[in-house]
Amino acid sequence: MTSQSTPAPQGPRVSVVIPAYNAARSIGRAIASVQAQTEQDFEIIVVNDCSTDDTVAVVSGLAAKDGRIRLVSQEKNGGPSRARNRGFTEARGTWLAILDADDAYKPDRLERLTKLAETESLDMIADDITYYDSEADVEFGDQRLAPGFNRIDLAGFLRASMFRPPLHDFSGRDVFQYALLKFVFRRSFIAEHKLAYPESLRDSEDFFFYSECLLAGGRAGLTSEPGYVYTQRMGKISKRQSALTRTKVNRMQVVTGVDLLFSRHAQRLSPVHRRLLRERRAQAIGLNAHERARDLVHQRQVVIALLELAKTRPAWAFSVHLLLRRRKDWLAKLGGKA
Repeated sequence: MTSQSTPAPQGPRVSVVIPAYNAARSIGRAIASVQAQTEQDFEIIVVNDCSTDDTVAVVSGLAAKDGRIRLVSQEKNGGPSRARNRGFTEARGTWLAILDADDAYKPDRLERLTKLAETESLDMIADDITYYDSEADVEFGDQRLAPGFNRIDLAGFLRASMFRPPLHDFSGRDVFQYALLKFVFRRSFIAEHKLAYPESLRDSEDFFFYSECLLAGGRAGLTSEPGYVYTQRMGKISKRQSALTRTKVNRMQVVTGVDLLFSRHAQRLSPVHRRLLRERRAQAIGLNAHERARDLVHQRQVVIALLELAKTRPAWAFSVHLLLRRRKDWLAKLGGKA
């Protein structure tokens, strides 16, 4: 009698990885948005990053009611990159999706993105973002990505990951960084190329990871239909700090991330890639100085603020852009009163 080996159980279509640190107030909303997906063949992997609040209790309660939810805990706090990497190692799905604990998905996001990625033979795909002001409980956002579906390479991603418009643009428009997008990845691609989030970074980690995926030959695409709901740190409508988000911004981590890309991939970066990375690095330094100067002005230390701007030349471009944006807002209000 010939014995036959039992085939390995097939994993779910999508593994949703949710890093969580002190997210008791928001994690239920994030998980509920996955449970409400039109694509129901998923697993939710919540990676508890040593929370000190009731995150574990909240997730454990939800997991007791839904077997697709799995809670894993880190032995020590390692930040979002390490938590995501842990989730990737635990995942069994064909596709990997990241969801931050203070964010949410639109109901058809996973079905729409995975089907489009398979139709277009992609390794990674992202959609436009809807912003959420948690203090005003309002979602809003204009279309920022080019209409429809478009492929993107590393050069295009880098061009769209700057912190301000070009110097010749006097429109006062805001920029939308592609580094803010949340890609869905083909798990076999990530595993084949041994790709991982940079655990030394706690800010700008998405930009670094996406860049490495594209450098590894990842076939990437974008669709303009928004499906990811991003909670703002400072609400545009309420003008108040969100009580939900744990996001911390460190502009100098952008510099560290760019330097790490240069050191790891010196031979693989084209002259165009190098130029764009240097520009992102310079802009991060300028924005850091501009934000310090702005804070000093709020503290009525105007002279010190001007000195801060004077010693960091790229900072002036951000100050000029701020004035242009305020002029644009003022003209819009003036037109509304006419």
